[in-house]
Amino acid sequence: MISPATLRGYRATTYAVTLPDRSLIGLRLDEPSPQADAFLRHCKAQSLTCLNAWNPRSKRWPVSRNMAAHQGLRRDLAARGYVALPQLGVPDRRNWRPEPGFAVLDLETEKAMPLAERHGQFAIVFYPRGGVAELLLTRLAVT
Repeated sequence: MISPATLRGYRATTYAVTLPDRSLIGLRLDEPSPQADAFLRHCKAQSLTCLNAWNPRSKRWPVSRNMAAHQGLRRDLAARGYVALPQLGVPDRRNWRPEPGFAVLDLETEKAMPLAERHGQFAIVFYPRGGVAELLLTRLAVT
């Protein structure tokens, strides 16, 4: 189950997406992103979904295990044919470390949530074109 402190940490994070031209888009929860909207229009995509595999269930893992989990998520996304861009969760808090992940074009939440749960994650960030970035909790966060 997710702790209130972890939930606050997720909310105090910028989800930075690296675009193919190496420029960055920063998504913040509950905020619109004109840059993300422009990118999604350019790609003819409807959404971005951010997810990662680091520190499953918010338990700190060694970097080597986190990297192996990250590569496992990369393989899962590639096997499903998704376009995944590099993404980095950059926390406002100095005592939290950035966590790499992926921003996936047009990954429906119905498919993203089980994938996040498979990798031990409490949440994903979903950004619909023209909307605001939303934190969506997996079942692991509430049980």
